[in-house]
Amino acid sequence: MKFTCPRETFLQGLQIVQRAVPGKTTLPILSGILLETAQDRLRLVATDLELGIECFIPVQVGEAGSTVLEARFLTDIVRKLPELAIDFRVDAARGQVEIRSGTARYTLHAMAPADFPTLPETDGEKMWDVDQRTLRRMIRETSFAVAADETRPFLTGVLWEVTGEQVRLVATDTSRLALAEVTSANQVQQAQVIIPTKCLAELSRLLEPGGETPVRVTLSGNHVVFSLPEIRFISRLIEGQFPSYQQVIPRSFKTKVELDREAFLGAAERAALLARDGPSIVKANIGGESVGLSAYVPEVGQSEERLSATITGDDCEIAFNTRFLIDVLRVLDSERVTVELTGRHSPGVIRPLDGDGGQYVYVVMPVMLR
Repeated sequence: MKFTCPRETFLQGLQIVQRAVPGKTTLPILSGILLETAQDRLRLVATDLELGIECFIPVQVGEAGSTVLEARFLTDIVRKLPELAIDFRVDAARGQVEIRSGTARYTLHAMAPADFPTLPETDGEKMWDVDQRTLRRMIRETSFAVAADETRPFLTGVLWEVTGEQVRLVATDTSRLALAEVTSANQVQQAQVIIPTKCLAELSRLLEPGGETPVRVTLSGNHVVFSLPEIRFISRLIEGQFPSYQQVIPRSFKTKVELDREAFLGAAERAALLARDGPSIVKANIGGESVGLSAYVPEVGQSEERLSATITGDDCEIAFNTRFLIDVLRVLDSERVTVELTGRHSPGVIRPLDGDGGQYVYVVMPVMLR
């Protein structure tokens, strides 16, 4: 196996696939990246058996073949090499790989490509195309709300639901729920699957806000595939029944508050400064033309702040976990948000007042104060 390519091209490919390399593993082969030449391209693959990433980069192939090298060493070496072409060759008889660039030369021990797990076959059962910017936004606006409790794995992922022309991502930890929805023409294939958050997080890092090529989403057996030009993410789906989320979204409200998002976020972050060991709790006193936010921690002190707001409906007093407010206010892009309430013991609903299309709903349970 021999090939030559620019250092930057090689490094970009390595950085993409190494996101699937596990931090710790009992299988040494999984710590490596598979490199395989095919015509005028190099195929790079990494997997932790749950998530697999495949990337193709252009190279000048001198001799076809394949090998596996430990991801950490290979990526670090290529990153530090000079901005010159890299010559890469495999000595199969010795089980070694030689990497040359300028006057630098490395010889690394290789692993057997036959031992590297193959990615699952992905003959698509259902397919959709989603704009890169839209999908990136939807992932950002929902994935933070998944549960961390591994005893309920179906809550640690994000629901991908397609009904008619509506594509939705939904996440919940039962104390809050985030739903992002977009209308997309010709999305008629119904689906409801749970996708691991890690897959969506790594995919989101590669999506471009101005990317013109849509993401092809394919369901194949118990896997989901996200395809971009020369890149594929293949992830195992999470088994289980996602909660009936529609039932927890309030359909009416008695109080509606319109606030500046950044001012609301800043006040919530300042209220959280008093937290010590447990969760930070902020109480909202809503009435007139303002919202009063206060936090009280007996062994630390208290804080008070008022925000101007447009309020319709009844006056209201309610308390929330401050982190739950901060999380959603950080991911929204709109200048103003609305908060809909039906009483101090009922969930609140936060929505962006303006945005770049689609629907967004964030439901958060209140904290019961004594």
